[in-house]
Amino acid sequence: MSRRVTHIAVVLSLATMLAVAMAGIAFADEPTEGVAPSPATAALEKAAKNNKYLFIFFFSEQDAHTKAMQGVLNTAVAKMPKRADSIAVNVADPAEKAIVDKFRVRGAPMPLALSIAPTGAATKAFPKQFDENQLQDAFVSPCTAKCMKVIQDQHMILICVQNGKTKLSQEAMKGVKAFMADSRYGKGTEIVMLDPADKAEQRFLGDLQVDPQTTTAVTVLVTPPGAPVARFAGAVTEEQITEKVKEAESGCGAGCSCHQ
Repeated sequence: MSRRVTHIAVVLSLATMLAVAMAGIAFADEPTEGVAPSPATAALEKAAKNNKYLFIFFFSEQDAHTKAMQGVLNTAVAKMPKRADSIAVNVADPAEKAIVDKFRVRGAPMPLALSIAPTGAATKAFPKQFDENQLQDAFVSPCTAKCMKVIQDQHMILICVQNGKTKLSQEAMKGVKAFMADSRYGKGTEIVMLDPADKAEQRFLGDLQVDPQTTTAVTVLVTPPGAPVARFAGAVTEEQITEKVKEAESGCGAGCSCHQ
């Protein structure tokens, strides 16, 4: 496996490796009827609404080290008011049980700073010891954040790399839409559009092994845990995508939930 493919798999399967944001744990977009959202849930909703990251500082003790690390986080976030907010959560607080369970941090090394992108994707975890420079690694490109959320939901992705200038864009989308119409795969697959000319996405394009200068539409199929399994240059058919999905399923093992 190439270094590029390894990197994209690591990036997109981050939550799998950290045991956070796994399938079966739904994001509480709305509070239970009649129950006010917890401070952390409200902070997540506010950050997402404002297109900002949220750093959640999970802790279990209020010892000197915990206070020092919370100070590091608070200082860092204060320097990036337009990019991020932060909130502290005691893992023993009954009011925050839903958040603690959602990100499966109970029993994790504490303190733990977890960064959540506006998409709801967990992008980075910083256990026990970290500094301000390391916290900068939490920020990923918008398209990367979208893809991370899809993978963390254990769904497949069809990344459509195209814009108004790429050739065969409509032909590529025709095959993608036909595949999405298949009841076997549509519900467990999401389409993510990626403009190859977007400067913010240049590293992500490199990870996908797609030339930012491409003049032809490219469609990339990504399955959990996050490795691209196929790239289609130009027109693609439903049958071609399905064939690659079946190949991926054959190596997924029993109980595969890639497209559910």
